[in-house]
Amino acid sequence: MESTTIKSSNSSATLTLCKKDGDYFNVIFDSLAVKSNIRVWGYTDCGLLVDLFKFIAKEWRGWKGKKEWFSIEGEFCISATSDSLGHILLSLCFNEFNEPETWEVKVNIGIDSGQTEKIAKNINSFFND
Repeated sequence: MESTTIKSSNSSATLTLCKKDGDYFNVIFDSLAVKSNIRVWGYTDCGLLVDLFKFIAKEWRGWKGKKEWFSIEGEFCISATSDSLGHILLSLCFNEFNEPETWEVKVNIGIDSGQTEKIAKNINSFFND
C-alpha cells in the first residue's frame, strides 16, 4: 500500500501516511487552517504504531487514559484518547528541530469507532506490504 489516509469524522481534516522509503515515511496533516508535512524515521518502531491502531480498533468502546506513540527522533507523536460513546481523539504533534528554522505543530483529529477497524487494517498494510 503506497499510502493510507485517516479522515476526520468532525471536519474535512485528513492525516495521511505515505512515501515509505526504507526506514522513513511521510506524515501529512491537511485541514482548512493547517497543513503540515514531515518525514519520519520509523526504524524498528513502526510495528508499535501498528499496535496502537490495533488497540484502538479492539477497544473501540473506549478506554481510560492516553495511548501514545512517539517516533524515535521525536519528529512525530500521536496520542489517542476516547470516551464511552465511541469518539476517539488523535492528538498529533509534528516537530522540525534539525533545520535552521525549527517549528512545531499540534493538531487534533477526531474519528468514530466505526472507522477504527478499517484504519487499523490500512495502517498495518501500509507498514507491512
